[in-house]
Amino acid sequence: MGGRYAGVLAFHRDKIVLVRESYPTWGGSFWNVPSGAVEDGESPAEGAARELAEETGLAILSADLSPVSEVLTVSGAQQTRAWNYTAHIDELDEPSLQSDDPDELIEEVRWFALSAAIEELERLPYEPLRVPAVAYLRGGSSVGSPRAWSFNV
Repeated sequence: MGGRYAGVLAFHRDKIVLVRESYPTWGGSFWNVPSGAVEDGESPAEGAARELAEETGLAILSADLSPVSEVLTVSGAQQTRAWNYTAHIDELDEPSLQSDDPDELIEEVRWFALSAAIEELERLPYEPLRVPAVAYLRGGSSVGSPRAWSFNV
């Protein structure tokens, strides 16, 4: 079987929010887009909105998310599906960030300039997380027309 995961590329003006997360399997901590498992009974967009709120304190309705990628990852007989969405936070001032991560993996939450975010995301050692997010930030896919990705790991 596998799992279902969803993430959000959340923007405020010319910045994007990233979370520094502990990845023991990869030997350290890395910056990533807010993301996590889609729970039973949730749509991918609902899971993405919940994860964004838990990991950053930013609340957005799932209906206000726009899909940008769908990822299929195959590892042997196991398949995992993931969805990435984009959101724009329209507050006048830069919203404050606060993590209330129930998994206790989030170490820090911060706004990044786009170029710095791309640089940090390129350090992620796991292609299914890194490639779709970086491609979107570089203009490689469009909002509302999700790009399909497939990885064998």
